[in-house]
Amino acid sequence: MLKAILVISSLFLLTSLQAAPRYSDPDGCMSCHALEGLSFIDKKGVTRSISIDRSHYYSSLHGSVPCKDCHRKIVDYPHKVENGYADCTESCHVEEPSEGKPYTHKPIHKEMEKSVHGDGWFKDLAGGNRLEEIETEQDPSCRRCHSNTLYILESQLENFKDAFDHAETECGTCHQGKAWMGQFGGHILRRFVGSRWVKNESNKLCMDCHGDVEKMRDVEIEDPETKEKHPPSERFIHAVESYKKTLHGRLLIADSEYGASCIDCHAPSDWRHNIGHYEDEKSASHSDELKNTCGQSDCHGYAKKPGNTGFVETDMHDMSMIDIGKVGSPLENELLKSSAWFWSAWPFLLATLIFMVGSLIWWLFYRHNKKIIAILGGDRFERVMIGRKSKKARVTARKSTVKQESSPTVETTPVTKSTENTSKNVIKLKPHGSGTESKNDKKGE
Repeated sequence: MLKAILVISSLFLLTSLQAAPRYSDPDGCMSCHALEGLSFIDKKGVTRSISIDRSHYYSSLHGSVPCKDCHRKIVDYPHKVENGYADCTESCHVEEPSEGKPYTHKPIHKEMEKSVHGDGWFKDLAGGNRLEEIETEQDPSCRRCHSNTLYILESQLENFKDAFDHAETECGTCHQGKAWMGQFGGHILRRFVGSRWVKNESNKLCMDCHGDVEKMRDVEIEDPETKEKHPPSERFIHAVESYKKTLHGRLLIADSEYGASCIDCHAPSDWRHNIGHYEDEKSASHSDELKNTCGQSDCHGYAKKPGNTGFVETDMHDMSMIDIGKVGSPLENELLKSSAWFWSAWPFLLATLIFMVGSLIWWLFYRHNKKIIAILGGDRFERVMIGRKSKKARVTARKSTVKQESSPTVETTPVTKSTENTSKNVIKLKPHGSGTESKNDKKGE
């Protein structure tokens, strides 16, 4: 009897501890917006879809946030367009787990306002003005960089399962259902995954804009002191290309996390939105701050030592790493002309020009069909590699052949033994008119 009471009490206690699944649509918006094919034509003649995939939305970053947390002015139907505008700095009903306060992006926005992207849109965001923003604004808005994607990237799902394999066991004892997983994943787990695991995903946010060379040429740079705007430099325009040539960029391209991403260097602290101009003293890329930026944990710890100032001043966007054919007016570019690599290339260009002119002259006036052998190493190559006689031996053989061809030919008769014997009895005749006599002549007399 006692055992039965204990079992029943345990079951009752467990069921009372289990939290009911959170309902993510308390405002009932999905009653209409979850319908397929829901669309209309706006004033500009653009067809806009307002259907929402319920399962996709609940699994997204904002899947656990009630619709009216962002679209606060919508109170009746039909909705006015201006009532649907969203403000990313508003607080929402999801509570910060560590503090128990409503979650808000206001601290991030304050940091963003002080950055070089501070003029980007953060409020009055709606589907209807997305094209207007893209066509008229050069600074990115919140939504241009942060879309409402799935809270765990598909490429990182295995890493997520490995790092949080206890989520369905320990956490699932009290919190159950897909709605809870969406809430927990959307606002808590997301901080530990995604771009913190894969730096290439973080870089993609920057490179989607800064990698477009033509788009970067249209950017206007504001001087931090005079507030005057001027066209961007070639160094700024080709920043992504020069970064990819550095060791940092090449490591990430090779899927090695030892490389540094754009944010690691330009916004390494706080909420990682404080990207400043390199001439701004508070910027992480300012010359006085480079020792701290490069010397952060897991990077170059020795960068803070006074003797390594030359190392931290290495230009990560050096113009000499850019293909000169892609640079507009390279001979007028001051940054390019100040590069030692740029000037060291001129002697090679001059030598190449001389070689080309000499080759053309030879081809026009001195070309022949004889075999050409390299002056340096050519004779040794033929003698060692293909077994040809040395140049000295070939010259000696050639001289001997020429000498034989120039001397007269003498016909000789083969001398036999009988011929040799008879030649002894041959009487030598005295030449006519000679005044001398031989001994044989006297004997004959």
